[in-house]
Amino acid sequence: MAPQPTPQGDSSIIVNLSEAAMHMYSAAIDALPFPEDKKFHKRADVVLSGMRKLRAALAEAASSTRPSPGVIVALSNVRQRYDSLMAHAAAAPGSSLGQQLYVARINAKLSAQELANGAGLTPELLDELEAGATPTSEQATKIKEALAALGGVPGTEHLDQPAPAPQDHPENHVNGWDQALVGEGAG
Repeated sequence: MAPQPTPQGDSSIIVNLSEAAMHMYSAAIDALPFPEDKKFHKRADVVLSGMRKLRAALAEAASSTRPSPGVIVALSNVRQRYDSLMAHAAAAPGSSLGQQLYVARINAKLSAQELANGAGLTPELLDELEAGATPTSEQATKIKEALAALGGVPGTEHLDQPAPAPQDHPENHVNGWDQALVGEGAG
């Protein structure tokens, strides 16, 4: 009969598996196309889905009664990288309301329960939206109101700026030259 692994041994295995998974996710994140690329969200969503599973498994391991600093460090690292990728995805053109709400919530330091209570939504819905679910029109209205109340999605301020108005009037230019600078004896 094989000896049972010690609690510290279990933690070591969990941490090693987590590090291996994060190595692969980091490579996938580094290989993502530019946010403006049509394939960006599809590829980012695959990585985010896998990272949610890893995050959930590590959170479960961290909640065990066996102390393990390695597991909580691994969980922290996964959460930080996940949050970073979500922020990148939420700021990209075509981001989902779920991505935007997640990033605004994390930036505001609110739990899913706190935001759900304040927005008239359920925490389960927030989890579903984070995972890519599409809200109903009523839910979308509540989400947009919550986003506005939280100040929007950090990093997207540039997307809301109106285009600058032209400073010069075409009648002041001759072939691109300022009429005031073009004199009769120039040349």
